[in-house]
Amino acid sequence: MNVPRVTTYPEAKKLFDSIVPIRGRSPEVRPLGNRRDADSYWVKMDGDDVVFMLYKSPVITYKPDGGVVLTPDQFSTVSTHQFFIRVLGVGAQASRNTSVITLRDKRYTIRGKDKLTLKMEGGNWQCVEGAKAQFAWHLDRREATNVRTRYKEFITYFKGVVNLRTEDFTHHYGNTHYKGISVSLQELQTAFDVDTTNENPPLYQHNDPDHIIGHMRHMHDQPQRHFNYGTDRAKEYQEGIDRFLELIKSDQPEDTKHLNFYKGALAVLMSGDRLYLRGQDDNTYIVKAKPIVKALDTVLLKAHAQQVLVRKELPIGSVSKGTYDRWLPENA
Repeated sequence: MNVPRVTTYPEAKKLFDSIVPIRGRSPEVRPLGNRRDADSYWVKMDGDDVVFMLYKSPVITYKPDGGVVLTPDQFSTVSTHQFFIRVLGVGAQASRNTSVITLRDKRYTIRGKDKLTLKMEGGNWQCVEGAKAQFAWHLDRREATNVRTRYKEFITYFKGVVNLRTEDFTHHYGNTHYKGISVSLQELQTAFDVDTTNENPPLYQHNDPDHIIGHMRHMHDQPQRHFNYGTDRAKEYQEGIDRFLELIKSDQPEDTKHLNFYKGALAVLMSGDRLYLRGQDDNTYIVKAKPIVKALDTVLLKAHAQQVLVRKELPIGSVSKGTYDRWLPENA
């Protein structure tokens, strides 16, 4: 993207006056960069304002009073943010369909048809208009403790499984050593009572761990992503979580609790990060042991996101770090 750095209205007006319009074009087109890119980056006047265009969108407007108005106009795209970076020298990126503009240690968002007005003062950009109050999800530690207490019996059981079954493995590339837990296909089939002689469903599903544990394989997902895109994964995620929580609840008959806890533990392991080692048995799966207990904690808290998350307003110039943003749909 070959476009000039322009930070003030006089610079923008001088640049406009210096550019020769493309011959034979009506209305007039004055390219900002290479003339072959005239339809991508160009400049025009709108009254006394100098407007920098990205394709057909007026994304940067220089005002005679020194204000510089940023208008992504719902296009929170890589090209829009690169345009802001190259022309203004600000930081720009996308976050959840929102443009985030960084001015030194401050960050501001522009969403939809919102506008943000900047002004160069003392060699630094300042936000003078359009800054919106931002909100972020925070973990309510008391409610998180309540959730952990509700499933304490299974958590203790799972930690015991991890401690008992963790082994040392060596990855031959780079001679890297890992702590892992091996799970065999036969163990899964036995635990989940898979009838390997039944040809309906197809036999290959009997040998696929993801089919054996079903939608529980999605338990480590980021639910909000599926809500936003409207895929079936939102439904599958919820079905898997509901099944998993039913297996690991403390309030269940003792004669089935151990088997259900065992199934729940296997589901957590098989939906976690796996290791792939040279010479590994095709019917044995190795799961990374180090992050798996923490992953279970995250799964449980995400499953109760409405209970454990609280929404708090941030100071102007701050935006959410996004730690918990994907645990809930955007309109929650």
